[in-house]
Amino acid sequence: MCLGWAFSASLLIVVMSAGPQVRLYTNYNQALNVLVSRGTSKGGTVKYLGISQNTGECSTSCIQSKTRCWSFVYLKSVKQCYAVFSPGFNPSYDTSAVSGVVEWPCRNDDDCSLNGICSSTGTCQCRPAWKGLRCETLNLLTATRGAGYRGVDNKHNTSSWGGAVLPGPDNKFHMWAAEMTEHCGIGAWAQNSRIIHAVSDTEGGSFKRTQVVFEVFSHEPEVVPGPKGEFIMYFTAQLRSEHGLCNCCRTGHGPCDGSTGPGDCPKNIRDPTVRDSDPSWMSYTMDPNGNWSKPVQIFSKYHGSDTNFAPLILSNGSLIAMWRTWTGKGSRQYLATGSNWKEPNTYVQHHEELFPDLGAAGTEDQFLYEDDNGNFHAVFHHMYGTGTQYQWWLDATGGHAFSRDGWSWTYTGVAWGNATARYNTPTGQGATIHFTDGTTTKYTRLERPHLSFGRKKNLKGDPTHLICSAQYGTGTNPGTGAKNDDQCYTLIQPVNQH
Repeated sequence: MCLGWAFSASLLIVVMSAGPQVRLYTNYNQALNVLVSRGTSKGGTVKYLGISQNTGECSTSCIQSKTRCWSFVYLKSVKQCYAVFSPGFNPSYDTSAVSGVVEWPCRNDDDCSLNGICSSTGTCQCRPAWKGLRCETLNLLTATRGAGYRGVDNKHNTSSWGGAVLPGPDNKFHMWAAEMTEHCGIGAWAQNSRIIHAVSDTEGGSFKRTQVVFEVFSHEPEVVPGPKGEFIMYFTAQLRSEHGLCNCCRTGHGPCDGSTGPGDCPKNIRDPTVRDSDPSWMSYTMDPNGNWSKPVQIFSKYHGSDTNFAPLILSNGSLIAMWRTWTGKGSRQYLATGSNWKEPNTYVQHHEELFPDLGAAGTEDQFLYEDDNGNFHAVFHHMYGTGTQYQWWLDATGGHAFSRDGWSWTYTGVAWGNATARYNTPTGQGATIHFTDGTTTKYTRLERPHLSFGRKKNLKGDPTHLICSAQYGTGTNPGTGAKNDDQCYTLIQPVNQH
């Protein structure tokens, strides 16, 4: 088999005379912390192919594999070759490795991530909201400066985290976000987070706070539509006070700008209610402006980290959902089901890991929806990058997965952000967002994604906007070790529709 070589600015493309092109990534590992030496990974998607004398031999072994090999990893020093049988592109910087991605023609719509159609010529014809060889990348447009939610009280910034957006019967768009009291940053989330409601006339506009829905501590609201027009909120909470335990606006101390500084939080907090393993709750209303029902706990027998519970409620009142827990391998994803969303005692936590071969710190902040063909999709905060097993918050990328039946899921890899960004380096860390006024801003963190779908009454179709937490401070510590560098707000970016 003959090889031809073509160079680009960022990678090497190998042209196979009798097969598909291969993109080579020197010093990147497609299966870091996943591959088993001379064996098969836990999830079965990474398999040892044997000794190869060079990258070309490893590439040939991958392409000639009986099962479609989407990519390979070649360990240079030991000359070992591994095949990756899942399509996701999740590279991590690793000077001991070279990874190759095989650009196969599509065989069916699954090879197009169920975000497009596989044509008769073997190319994916993506729907407008998606792009990429496999329609795996969200087709984001330039953001508008000021879109989203950024609270200001008495001329002081107030940090917010994420935001679920739904249209209301009043023809306005409603957002529910976590917000830090006492002008603290996200570092003080466990001590100061509350849930607020904000409103905008347009989906991608500037949202204004109208009320506090749940006091401190309440966090990460996921608000989804019910089959009869309900607004149903799932959130993490241990409700205790109007005010947080941290005071980031003390006279003569710190800038009072939505950030957390030394001394803003009490030392050695012993209050057992201050932790990141608070219960998950459900509340609902018919009026997005208020009248929420008394919260009911879900998974009352579960004891672990906050679940990030994210459901999709179906037309018959049942639900399919994802929940996560932290393990020694970071945040891991699992399914949940329920026969009646109003009855938490019908909710079942399933314990078979969805993505066992997703390395580093895994993935979190899941959000589920359904496309117009009845297929299921999810997006996540992707935390795979090099070193993120220990500093997971520094991977400012999103992930995507799809399923035809809601049970068997395929992770398609990095869906937005720079998949090859070098972890924790001045040039690689964070995400640079371009705005319509010609300016750019680099955010240290881009997390807690939500999608909105225009004026549709359900989470169906392709998204119109991506809503994320955006940390514009330079901080790298998500706890109260922040040094007035953890400011954040809720950013909205439009998604291509044409």
